[in-house]
Amino acid sequence: MPEEKTLSPKLILSILSIALIAFTDIMLETALNVSFPVLMKELHVDAATVQWLTSGVILLTSMVIIMSSWLKDRFHNRSQFMAAGIISLVGILIDAVSNQFPMVLLGRLLQGVGAGVGLPLMNNVIFEQVPANRRGTMVGLASLIVSFSPALGPAFGGFLTDAFGWHMVFWVVIPLQLLALGLGWATIQQTVPTKKVRFDLIGWLLLSTFFIGGLITIDRFSADGLWNVPSMIALAAFVFGLLGYYLYARNEKEPLLSPSMFAKPMFRLSVFAAFILQMVNLTFNYAIPMGLQLILHQSSSVAGLVLFPGALGLAFMAVISGNLYDRFGVRLPNNIGLALITSGVLFMAVLPLTVLTATVGFSLMQLGVGFWNGNNMTNAISNMDRQYHNAGNSIFAAVNNYSAAVGIALAASIVSVFQNNASSLSHGTALGIRWTYIMDLILTIIAAAMSLRIMKMTDALKTEKEEA
Repeated sequence: MPEEKTLSPKLILSILSIALIAFTDIMLETALNVSFPVLMKELHVDAATVQWLTSGVILLTSMVIIMSSWLKDRFHNRSQFMAAGIISLVGILIDAVSNQFPMVLLGRLLQGVGAGVGLPLMNNVIFEQVPANRRGTMVGLASLIVSFSPALGPAFGGFLTDAFGWHMVFWVVIPLQLLALGLGWATIQQTVPTKKVRFDLIGWLLLSTFFIGGLITIDRFSADGLWNVPSMIALAAFVFGLLGYYLYARNEKEPLLSPSMFAKPMFRLSVFAAFILQMVNLTFNYAIPMGLQLILHQSSSVAGLVLFPGALGLAFMAVISGNLYDRFGVRLPNNIGLALITSGVLFMAVLPLTVLTATVGFSLMQLGVGFWNGNNMTNAISNMDRQYHNAGNSIFAAVNNYSAAVGIALAASIVSVFQNNASSLSHGTALGIRWTYIMDLILTIIAAAMSLRIMKMTDALKTEKEEA
């Protein structure tokens, strides 16, 4: 696409309509996180079970996301969007009227299917229709809409749960979902012709086995430890799915996700760093509301308000950092982001949990993620051949979702282990959250080292292009 082409209002509205669908799905996810203690009581489930309303949904979203490259080739953008929005809407309606955990989970899973189609579609439209010199800003603008969901979700969910009950969380997003559907129908365009391509069912099943096995391994660890038959079966499925897909896909003509992309060091490190930092980010989203309510005995509303400043900062930083990327490249915004993320994790790992420390620590973490996350993806994909852009978007979308599920499940597992072996629920929760933050600090240092290496590679590649 020519660099000088401007952004039309219709293109901007089409991207925003897709972002709105993602907004409602993620807002429901974060709104429910602060209501977990209430849901545990009303639905008669424990902490390890209730977290499947988030991690299970994210898992299914990841399984759908890995199909997005095939969906992009096979179906029109508007058809994908409408299917995603309608499936998600059905799930919202189910949850708005359900009182049994299996039905609530079913509704959430349908929302996960919708998010799995919509999230990569948004980035595919950006990389397909937005000129390269405006991508950072447009990714930031779309991220602003999506990132408002975790900003509003906790406070919104906490207030509605305390005032009207958790069902109201679902009822109030229905008008927004309908608005997004109407806007998308009127504005989403198709600029690349579709084609009939074979769906790689074997590859999808192997990748799904990898995703499911990994998450169940973490989940079973909290209940039974690793050295038991169910945990070992889940671990074997995880390894089999990963190795099986690699051996299968490298000989496949049109795999869902090409392993050859991971042969490129910059892309590989960018994906691994994104996985680690998103996992750390979601442990914060789980641990802080749980700690505030079970240790400090605060309400859902207070837990939501504690998360609000940080999540709001994440939303605005996504736009600011995207503009910095377009003007100065990846190094400046990503260095700022890494410094803020490390400060936030260190803050929570060292200081005792209070309402103030939770607010400040979460805010630092979210500001850092806002600076780093979108630019890391944009830099990695923009430095790949154009033929890999759709697959690259799919990989990053799947990684962001799956790492979120792993982060929540891992935090829930650590907390559950300490809860089950402590003299009181409050004491066990405090120990579990403390060790979660220590783990986060180690992981953050590893991811920061990867990201610094990526920036050196980017500088070297830029110099090479200028000399050519």
